[in-house]
Amino acid sequence: MSKAFVISLAIFFISLNIVNAVNISIEKQDYQAAGALSNIISARNSIEDVIVVPDSNPLFGIIGSYVSCWYDTIESTGLKPMLVQHEGFLTNHQEMFIDKYLDSGNRSILVLGRHLQTAYNTTEILGLPPRVAIEVATHVFTFVSTIIIIPNSRDKYELSLMASPLASYLNIPILIFDNNTNELEDLCNTLNVSNAFVIGNIQVNIPGINITKLETADEIQNVVLTVIKDKFGEINYITLTNPSDVTPPYIIDVNETTSFDHISNIKITILGKEFDVKGEDSKQFNVIVPNGINRIQVYGNITKNCESYTNKINPIVPIIFLTLYDPFDNIVAYSSSLALDFGTAYLETLACNASGTYKLVVRIYNGIKGGYFSQRGISLVDTDFKVTIKISELEKPHLPFIPKLSINAPYLTSAHGGIMIADSNFELTNDSYIDAALGSGTGPWHNEKLHNFTNEKVKYITEQLNNTLNLISNYEMLDDYLNGPAWLAILADTNMVPMYYYAPSQQGIYEKGLPSDNSYSLNWNLSVGRVVGWNVQDVSLLIARTLFYKEICDLPVRPKDWHNRFSFIFGEGFGETGGIFHQIPYSFEIRKYGFYPRIFGDLRNSRQLSELFKAYTGSNYIEYLGHGDWFWYSPSLYGLDYYSRSIDVAHAKSWIYNKPSVFLTSACLMGRIDGILPQMNIGLTMLHAGCNCFIGATRTTGSEAGLTILENHLIVDDLSIGEALRGEKRVDKELPNYYVRVLYGDPAFNPYEPNNGFSNQGRPSN
Repeated sequence: MSKAFVISLAIFFISLNIVNAVNISIEKQDYQAAGALSNIISARNSIEDVIVVPDSNPLFGIIGSYVSCWYDTIESTGLKPMLVQHEGFLTNHQEMFIDKYLDSGNRSILVLGRHLQTAYNTTEILGLPPRVAIEVATHVFTFVSTIIIIPNSRDKYELSLMASPLASYLNIPILIFDNNTNELEDLCNTLNVSNAFVIGNIQVNIPGINITKLETADEIQNVVLTVIKDKFGEINYITLTNPSDVTPPYIIDVNETTSFDHISNIKITILGKEFDVKGEDSKQFNVIVPNGINRIQVYGNITKNCESYTNKINPIVPIIFLTLYDPFDNIVAYSSSLALDFGTAYLETLACNASGTYKLVVRIYNGIKGGYFSQRGISLVDTDFKVTIKISELEKPHLPFIPKLSINAPYLTSAHGGIMIADSNFELTNDSYIDAALGSGTGPWHNEKLHNFTNEKVKYITEQLNNTLNLISNYEMLDDYLNGPAWLAILADTNMVPMYYYAPSQQGIYEKGLPSDNSYSLNWNLSVGRVVGWNVQDVSLLIARTLFYKEICDLPVRPKDWHNRFSFIFGEGFGETGGIFHQIPYSFEIRKYGFYPRIFGDLRNSRQLSELFKAYTGSNYIEYLGHGDWFWYSPSLYGLDYYSRSIDVAHAKSWIYNKPSVFLTSACLMGRIDGILPQMNIGLTMLHAGCNCFIGATRTTGSEAGLTILENHLIVDDLSIGEALRGEKRVDKELPNYYVRVLYGDPAFNPYEPNNGFSNQGRPSN
């Protein structure tokens, strides 16, 4: 192809208004990138409607992001859903989303990296990231003047992450250098490339290509901000993430043992006191923990149904409880089958040079227990159970709770027109944790001595955040950011980006301290939300549900459609005060804003009636006031059995929210995610089931925590969920609620209200 022909072709595309042209004026930089950002041109093909990438390599998230999200001078945005698959399969909830989004049989999915087992129409570009990146570039682009080249290295993944939004903002492809200069040269000739940004210190020379190196984080961030300034004129979004979450634990050796045992017990509870009529309800096991860094995992399973009349009563499900104590009789972990699945419990902890004989207590309850002011109940147990103890010796304490979340960071950031802060040093359980946790069989959630170390880590992260704000100030965008929505998304679990622990610790509960994301708000100048879920697949779906919220919700047809329903649920045991003084009067107030409220109190707040009336899954807004814990909540306490009437992980994980609801709570501990698997938290279970955000408390609240200010910001002021929480915390500083209330979800998510309609979900405009 002659050069003259290519130039003529470019002029032709420009005349048809389908060419992306970027003319950047750079006042803040005087290095080589200035020239490389001038007169970038590209032309795209029409591509598939949904992009699916695997979680097997984090570089697929970077490739998939620019394919899914781009900006040009004709349309303000180009945006398609990007989902993450695991081992060739989508989750059921991901397929439900696709069914709603792909409302025509002619629409299709672009699958990158790994074959997808699906009945949808697909185009697949498979293989390792370097090969896939080249094929994707020619699949997406007709021609392009500039490319970005990143290293095929996890060591430089951090820099590649931060640079990835450039590809979306400039509408150019990302390629991967892996000693494949010939292949890259062929690609450049095919697409008529003349310039390349090279990320990191890789040595690549392609004949005829002008190379601009971006070797440091500061160089990358300056270029990103330059482009944002030119493209959007402002910035409203920052993403905090940790690239080390894609690295699995460093396992040296694994020792696994399995024990079988039997419990036979009759227990009665009278006037709040328990009496064993026959046998005991628990068994103890010794767990020998060697020296070194050890991940301890315990699985407990009921292997034979409890032989009693209770297993013939439908709501009664046997419950197995696990509690692990260190050699000094301190609790290092606990859980129950309420937090996982029927008859199955799991716990884990990380011991750092804390050897010795640990004690595992296994307890089984099979029966009823009720009564708030004076408990009564009966348990009949005669069952076999199995305990499996797995001790993994680790080279390092590195332990992500929700692995690979950073794969979603390029797409989340680019879709909101933001900038990313990615740093492996954000991790709580990095190498320095070894000395800090010396002799500890658990983390800061059960060990107050680790709070100072954790808080110093949070201080380091906020310093990096402030450094980024200073960079934004250099581009005269900081005032607008702080005076605008000022969204800050924490795309990480609490080991990768830890929470701050406030003192003093509360007495009488196993969890220590008051973990909080408040520090990242910088005194509530920023609107903070932690974008988390059960796994990277769930989080990719949460992001897609937010960005394509209007498309999957449709418009309401009738006044009582899902969009306009608001469920108020109050629990027994003084939860009625919140029902009387907030929920009932507020339900009348929101009628004038077009809502159709429903109140579920003492007589119909059980799980069975809630499911029958679709109190949760049938409403746009859900507010719960009552008693809770990190794996369940108990709205019904006065009757014969609150176990069978509670809402727990084991039951709620099978719920399906057909449309993404807002879940607001004023209850204890429902937002606790530190030190536990995400699959065992009740709040994240609601996100897994289909909610778009969850607000709850990481610890015991101690009193009714008001939600009126937050709800008015959403319903009356039409703010996003992150802005609403920021507005509430600026006014309501009652302790401990002020510390422990957190948001899980995209802080830019703005739910539908009858008087406000839909929003743009924090999308930028040019």
